[in-house]
Amino acid sequence: MSGSVVSRWSSIGLAVPGCVLAAASALALTLAAVDRHPMWPYTPLNLAEAAGTRDEAEVTRLVENGADATAAYSVRPGLMFDVETRLTPLEAAVAVRDPEMLARLFDLGIPINATLWTRLRCLADERRVGPLLDTRRPADADMKCDGVVPPWPRQ
Repeated sequence: MSGSVVSRWSSIGLAVPGCVLAAASALALTLAAVDRHPMWPYTPLNLAEAAGTRDEAEVTRLVENGADATAAYSVRPGLMFDVETRLTPLEAAVAVRDPEMLARLFDLGIPINATLWTRLRCLADERRVGPLLDTRRPADADMKCDGVVPPWPRQ
């Protein structure tokens, strides 16, 4: 009889973890159905974050849905830098040295004037982003970089 009791408790001990896992999975699926997934929370990107993380589809979606492409947005720590940073989408593309993203932003109609061009060109690297910006240089733009400070932390 004592062997049968031990066997029963052993069976219960083996079954409990599986039952707990099944219940947790059912809860996770239920929460996911209403966008509250406990294991993979979704935090939407703003326009600067999307540009800085090279998410062209999200950049396009946000601009087409009316996001202000000239505004500065707060970029969460860990996405581009270790600290929170406030950047425009163009600054974010320059910061991550992504000429494809910069070209996409221009293709979406983000305007560039001489002042903005000079600022971006002063912040740009010479090999990747600089040459693309040079193709968009307004006639009245100059390369006076005195006082131009990156809005992102030094790396």
